[in-house]
Amino acid sequence: MYVIIQGLVEVIKGLGETVEHRFCVKHLYGNWKKRFPGAHMKELLLKAARATTVPDFNQAMQKIKDINPEAYNEKTKVPPTQWSRSAFSTRTQCDLQVNNTCEAFNRAIFGLREKPIITLLEGIKHYITVKIVKQRQMLERYNGEICPKIQVLIEKNKRAAGGWKATWHGDMEMVNFNVTNETDKYIVNLTQKTCACRKWDLTGIPCAHAIPCIWHNGLAVENFVSSYYRYCSVSNIFICL
Repeated sequence: MYVIIQGLVEVIKGLGETVEHRFCVKHLYGNWKKRFPGAHMKELLLKAARATTVPDFNQAMQKIKDINPEAYNEKTKVPPTQWSRSAFSTRTQCDLQVNNTCEAFNRAIFGLREKPIITLLEGIKHYITVKIVKQRQMLERYNGEICPKIQVLIEKNKRAAGGWKATWHGDMEMVNFNVTNETDKYIVNLTQKTCACRKWDLTGIPCAHAIPCIWHNGLAVENFVSSYYRYCSVSNIFICL
């Protein structure tokens, strides 16, 4: 089994230099904790993984190094581009760090995996077809323009935006802002859809720092969400971008 997994890793690496490869943080920690257990070590590792900026990542890694240099050296063997949000590409508009989607699919077809190939493929076809129909029926009852789960995240960010104050930088386009909560400060650009915290850059969803800037201009937050999260109806067929 180990040889097979190692072979798959090499094959995936060869798929393309421009393809971004990420490891599931849950599985990375599962292997790491066998040698470096403890709730505090787990907290620091997850803090480094969830950090969206390089300084925050370096700070978390330094704490790991101060506590256990061996644990630090072990983790530096894996490039941060493969497990920390601070090094993820903003091109994909995705900050996922676990392979829950793959795990859910694997569990759904668990009973089919030992079947003959034709039976397996027919079973997978049936599962995917039923899932697509259920999603379509759900969206037919939905009136928003943004995918439902993303809209929930937007509403959460709106509530978190209450503690931040936006200051316009004076540019004619009214897109450059400074945002502060009297403790931390971030720079936001509405045209480029970027924030110094990189959360908006990574996900395509306006963060709590960007939302006050959008409100300052009297605009709707939903208009600044990535097109990846919008859906349209064409002949009753819903396409989630």
